[in-house]
Formats: sequence, structure tokens, C-alpha cells
Amino acid sequence: MGMFDGGFDAVVIGAGHNGMALAAYLAKSGWSVAVLERRTEEGGGLCTEEVTEPNFLHNLHSNYHSLVGLCPVYDDLQILDHGVEYVRPEVQMGSVFSDGTAITVHADMRKTWESFARFSRKDADTWMRLWEEVSGYMDLMVRTLMYAPPIRLNDITRALAAWGIDEKSEFLTARLRTMSVADFLNRHFENDRIKATLAFHAAICAYQPHVKGLAVTLPLLLGKIANWHLCKGGSHRLAHALMRVLVRAGGRVFPQVPVEEILVEDGRAVGVRTPDGVVRAHKLVASSVDVNQTFEKLVPARFVPAKTAEAVRRVKYQDATLFNVHLSLGGVPRYRAAAFDPDIDRAWILNIGFESLADFDAELAAVRLGVLPHPPRLNVAVNSLYDPTDAPPGMATGLIRAFAPYSLADGGARAWDHIKHAHGRRLCERWSAACENLDGLLRKCAVETPHDISQKIINYRFGDWMVGRIHPDQLLDHRPTDELSQYRTPIRGLYLCGASQHPHGYITFAPGYNCLGVIADDFGLEKWWAAV
Repeated sequence: MGMFDGGFDAVVIGAGHNGMALAAYLAKSGWSVAVLERRTEEGGGLCTEEVTEPNFLHNLHSNYHSLVGLCPVYDDLQILDHGVEYVRPEVQMGSVFSDGTAITVHADMRKTWESFARFSRKDADTWMRLWEEVSGYMDLMVRTLMYAPPIRLNDITRALAAWGIDEKSEFLTARLRTMSVADFLNRHFENDRIKATLAFHAAICAYQPHVKGLAVTLPLLLGKIANWHLCKGGSHRLAHALMRVLVRAGGRVFPQVPVEEILVEDGRAVGVRTPDGVVRAHKLVASSVDVNQTFEKLVPARFVPAKTAEAVRRVKYQDATLFNVHLSLGGVPRYRAAAFDPDIDRAWILNIGFESLADFDAELAAVRLGVLPHPPRLNVAVNSLYDPTDAPPGMATGLIRAFAPYSLADGGARAWDHIKHAHGRRLCERWSAACENLDGLLRKCAVETPHDISQKIINYRFGDWMVGRIHPDQLLDHRPTDELSQYRTPIRGLYLCGASQHPHGYITFAPGYNCLGVIADDFGLEKWWAAV
């Protein structure tokens, strides 16, 4: 009997974390489930590889996991019992400035207050009020804004009023819907360096500071500023744990089986065609690949309604993506700014170069023109500070990320091949200038251009790690389109469970989890997970 004979209740396209989680829930609900993956390893962006030297483990894409302890999937699937261990760094992130000063954000928020207060006592007090207010509503906001199908922006305003928040809140108000991240920070804070540090946190999550309307989710982002977690042994450990959960529940994962077509009969998705044969789906097909691939490549055009096809064509992707440098190091860096704040040497994530909100505007304006910003501004991480297993004893790994255009003004996307190594050296020099010792620690490096990233992880169209632009036009019930925002499609039995869907990319599990709820409603599945 062939491996696909008999078919499956559900066929999931793509073994990223959203597709794997959805498949695991369905398998634990008694369904037969197959996950088909074009690559050799499950996990999608959860890939960890030795790209510089043997025994140096580099997270190529997913490095920061900010919803551990907040996301219900970890508990529902008991992921932490299947070989995953997280560490929450004591010094979560920091900013080093050109005058030798620094700000540090700590898991202990009192220490964060002390760092902020060195720049502005007023801002430090404002921050603590904001932190305490948002923390009090964090569970409610996470469940409402992330782990549920998207609601309209107007309904968020009504919800704030219904919860009694809008009337008594200093920060969570209806005004957020018309404000940018920069507007919010300028309204509540006075010090440029504190504002830059908070905007850096938002920018890591692809929330560009000057886009009107994005302040609506800023309190949720700021509420997670001290919840960044590092997956020990590499982010691929999370992918492997999902595989174990799925297989133990009776599900199957088939690597190196790319899907070539979604089969539609009488208006219903009934399976998929692969190079190894047809895989029948008795109940549904769920696509975790991006919405453009799904409707422009996998579903034959004759089955896609014209209005759906047109809306999908209009989906936009981030106009600023990332250039990555992975480094093997002979030890951990020490910063010149440690003379001002010694804790900066223990900051896991570091901002080098963003010192005001105007810096973000200048950086992103250059990127949108296809130009490399000068001087470069960096997002740096040294995982080995908190995970000594990712490098040989006494050694360390380093990660540099910098905003970059997918397509260069001079030569397009493939022009990266001619300048990528020089640009990588330029970023290393920028990092080294902030350090006391980095020059003597550098061993080897590997670079990834936005074009490289899009070719390896094809869901990251145009290098977009959020799999769709973070903009009010493509958030909540507009993501990825108005029609497709509720995880169902106009083709019966075809669902969307990937990062194109609400809320967005990153390791949230929310698209898969929310798609699960819709499937449960459609098929009358008992929601055993809701009672956990």
C-alpha cells in the first residue's frame, strides 16, 4: 500500500509552526492528518544551522520568541514537555548611544525604571504607569487581539468602552486608532533616547514608527517588552518538539513533498497533487503558505473567483526587510558604554544607531528608495550570553540584522550578490565601533541578503519575515484581504492557517490556532483545548 493510499481527513500544506500546530490539534482530536513540506526539515523559519563553523548554532530566521507563557498552544500541546527549554534573559535588550551612554531593559522592571530615570525621571515614572496598566490587561488583550479571529478596528474601540478601560485609562484609548507609534511616544514621553529604545522594540516587530494607525496595538507590544525568550539549543528545537507532538498523536509529516496543485472538485478542495502522487483530503485542505502562492500557484485559476484573485493581487509586503550577518566569535563582546551602564554587556538584544525617532524615519526612507542607509543602524543579538550550548566552550555566536531593501535601486534584487560581503563587513565594523574587543573576537561570518532569504524560505516573499505588510490596510479583518480574513476561503474545504493571516508572522502560533477554531465550528469538533 502506498504512503498516500486511502488519503487523510486533513492535508496541511507546509510544516512551519502554524501548520504543524494546527495538524497536531486535529490529530489529537482523532483526525488522520498529513503535513506536506517541500524542504527536508520541518519548522519553516524555525531553522538552526551551522553556517559559519561546526558546533556554532545560528538561528537563521526566528530568534526571538516573545509569547512564551502567553500563547495557549504551549500548554495545550504540552510543548515544553517535548524537549524545548526556554531562557528569559535578565537583561532583555539595550541601546548604546554615540556619546557613550546606554539604556537597558530588564526582566526586573524596577531595574528598567532605574535605567530610564538616568535619562528622565518623568519618563521613567510614565513608563511604570504604562507597564502596570498594560500588564493588568495583558491576558485580555492577547486573547482578544491575537488568539481569536480578527475583529474590526471599530469593535476594538467598543470593546475598550465595554471593558471600562477607555474611560479610566491613561494609555488605552480610542485615540490609538489614529496615531502612529511615534505619535504615541511623543505624546507620553519627552526623552529622545527612551523614545528610540521603545520604538526599536516596535520596529523589531515590523511596526514602523511613523505609519498612522499602528499605535492601536502598541500597548500590546510594549506589554511584551520584557517577555523575549531564547530557545536553548536553537529555535529548531521548537520545530522538533512540534513534530514529536504531532507524530505521537498519530499525524504524519512528509518532507521533500512539495505541493504542486490543490485539487478542486464541485467547488470543494478534495486533496493535493505532488510529484509523488495525489493525496486525497476527506474533510479539508489547510494551506500555511502565503496567500499569493496559495491562490496564484496552487489553486487552478478557473476555481478562483475574480474578486478573490484581484484582492490577492493587491496584497502588499513589507517595504523594508532584513539583511542578516551570522558570526562565530572567540568570546562575548564588551561595550564602551559599559562604563556608563555595566548591564549593557549582558543585554541579549541591542540597538546600535537608533538614537531618536527621526533616525527611524531616515533609515526607512532610504530603504524605500532601494538605498543602503548610511551609517548603518543595527539590531544585534548574542545568544551565547544566555545559551552557552550554542557555541563551543569559551566561544559565542553573534547575529546582526539591519533594515534593507529587497530590491536595490542600482541593479535590483540580484545585485545583492555583488555587494553582500562588503555590506556584511560594513555592518561588522559598525558593531565593532561600539565595542572594546570585537575586532579580536571575529572568526567567520555568513551573510543572508533579502533575496537569499526569499529563495530559501519562499513564504518570506520579498524577504518579508512578517508575510504581509504591517499596515492598517492589512491588519485585523483586512489581513490578508477582507474576504479571506476569517481563515475560510470561497473554495469549500480550503482553509488558510499561515502567517499571511491575522495577526501576522513571528512565532505566535495564532494563525494556526485561530484557523483551528474556525474548523472546529465548521465540523462540529469538540474544543477540548478551550477547557484546558
